[in-house]
Amino acid sequence: MKYILMIASALFLLVGCSDKEEVVQEKKKESRNEASTSLSTKVSPVSTNKEPAQTNEHLLTISKDPIDHLSPSSYELTHSSCPKGLVAPSYITDQSIIYIYDPISEQENDQIIGFSRSSETCEVLYEATEGIQSLTGIDQVLYWTEYDSTRTSYVTWSILELNVDTGNVQTIHKGESMDENLPPMLTTYTQSLNWIEYEADGGGVTSNLISYDTESGDFRTLVTAELNENEHPNAEYILEQKRTENGLLLHKAISKDGDRTLTLERVADSDKQTLLTDEGILAFDGMEDRFAYTSDEGLTIVDSEKKETYRYKGTARTPVDAATFVNPHTVAFRDRAENVYLADMDRKTALSLRQDGFGHTASKPVYFNDTLCFSVTKGESPNESITFYTYKLK
Repeated sequence: MKYILMIASALFLLVGCSDKEEVVQEKKKESRNEASTSLSTKVSPVSTNKEPAQTNEHLLTISKDPIDHLSPSSYELTHSSCPKGLVAPSYITDQSIIYIYDPISEQENDQIIGFSRSSETCEVLYEATEGIQSLTGIDQVLYWTEYDSTRTSYVTWSILELNVDTGNVQTIHKGESMDENLPPMLTTYTQSLNWIEYEADGGGVTSNLISYDTESGDFRTLVTAELNENEHPNAEYILEQKRTENGLLLHKAISKDGDRTLTLERVADSDKQTLLTDEGILAFDGMEDRFAYTSDEGLTIVDSEKKETYRYKGTARTPVDAATFVNPHTVAFRDRAENVYLADMDRKTALSLRQDGFGHTASKPVYFNDTLCFSVTKGESPNESITFYTYKLK
């Protein structure tokens, strides 16, 4: 008997719904052999801690009071050089806001667009022959995955880098995804680029968390997990990952004696700790001894050291998403695709960043180089008016 493993794929940064924004993917195959997890290329035993004890809970109240140091800069995408559509920032520097132009027409190619924060004009930095996904950056270098996004069962993909200063583009890694396993979703941490790479051999799937050192060019396998197809599987499958200063955060599907659960785990050195078991995790992040996640219920932030929990309750059926730490006591998130908030653990508030004339929809916020950035659409159609908002938070 084959078990079906429902996994939550990483949410893309586009505002609206599209065939590239599948929240749930069905994954076949589970295993009888329990996966091993370690922070090196060699598999070694780990100690597993149970979920943390109950913590004191605080409900965040919504605040609309302006804060002086949080005055935003705004940029209108009105110049003819700027392609519109479902525009959401992927990466930001002091000079530019980078986004993917995903044309509706199948005859047009995906493009990486650089929006100048000084001239408010756009430049095509790169035009792909296939689909562009998972765009991110480190300093003045952009990274993304490129593949035929119309395929699901057999996908050949490449990870590319673009030096914004020189315009040089090169491929740093290639691979293939079999049996509907997802191509790599890229994340960054300091000078490392990280992703999950799946190896399918017909009898199961191995999840490998790969780290690429952008300075030395070295590749490392940080974590492996095994999933083999059997009638009574005991196995692990890594869905999403994020590397933080306090280890790795892993969103995993774990099967034991035929039962499946979705967990968020922290792995540091040879220790593995289950932070929570929740079927509805949409986004997560961590900093120091704290972690945050969003779900249909809202935002939850846990301070493991102080044993304090902070919650923002969602106000509609649409999910709260895009949890991102901007400092040890503040988490940015989006609610109902309409507003971006800053959850302040010290003040126990969720500060609304909505401005007068804010618009109809807001993209997911991204945080790079001490700057929070998101886009808003001021009408029913994204072609009417699009504005980037940026907040310097350090």
